[in-house]
Amino acid sequence: MKKIYLVSLIMCSSFFAFSQTGLHAGVNIGLNSTWILNQNNYGYSEMGYELKFGAYPGLAFGYNITPMHGVQIEMNYAMLGQNYFDRMRDFSLGDTIGKPVKVDTYRYVKLNYLHIPVLYRFQTEKAKKDKIEFHIMAGPVIGLLLSADQYYESDIADNGTLVKLEYEYAPESLIHDFDSTPEVEEPLEYFTKLDIGLQLDAGVDIYITDNIYVTPAIKVYYGFADVNTEPTRNILNYTASHNSFAGIHIGIHYLVVQKK
Repeated sequence: MKKIYLVSLIMCSSFFAFSQTGLHAGVNIGLNSTWILNQNNYGYSEMGYELKFGAYPGLAFGYNITPMHGVQIEMNYAMLGQNYFDRMRDFSLGDTIGKPVKVDTYRYVKLNYLHIPVLYRFQTEKAKKDKIEFHIMAGPVIGLLLSADQYYESDIADNGTLVKLEYEYAPESLIHDFDSTPEVEEPLEYFTKLDIGLQLDAGVDIYITDNIYVTPAIKVYYGFADVNTEPTRNILNYTASHNSFAGIHIGIHYLVVQKK
């Protein structure tokens, strides 16, 4: 009788504690609301923040060490940056007597990174019959700047027509180290090449088959490094600027090794 009970207990345990250990790999895509917290407008007037969105496609590779704990490494193309708008006098040609007036002005900052998150993964233990489990991931992110662009548009004549400002005028003219050189610095010279931050991920894993699952999730990121290069920091009351985002993401993964 004891043997029958023991066998039954083992069978039930294997049914309700279905192993999720092993390798998994997949692809992800997300849409983020991106922000640069604390703007650096190079000595021009502060501008209002506008919404900016960026895609976040990438690859993910992980290993579930136990049914509830694992690690995951990703390689993502991060489209970050910030849009601004305000009515300001900085670029106005002036009224009929030359007095500066407030005119519509836009600033666009586009920063594209290779993001490499290294994440600890916690997931709820999944019984064999279950189709859904919850997960939380957190860890550091290495960000490598791939490309950068920024430009200003302003209704300088206050006639309803936006004009893209020449780069040597805005923003270079107020940055001494750049304005003193004969060449016009490229946008990449304004932003640091390396960003280090923290990423959090909370979502669910929905199993389509025993090996394939989709992962809708919410991700947030905050960069600890100042995105501005040293020459652009030489302004009064300077404050460091940091990348951040929050967004909705979904991926599809394949569990390579399902059982120990």
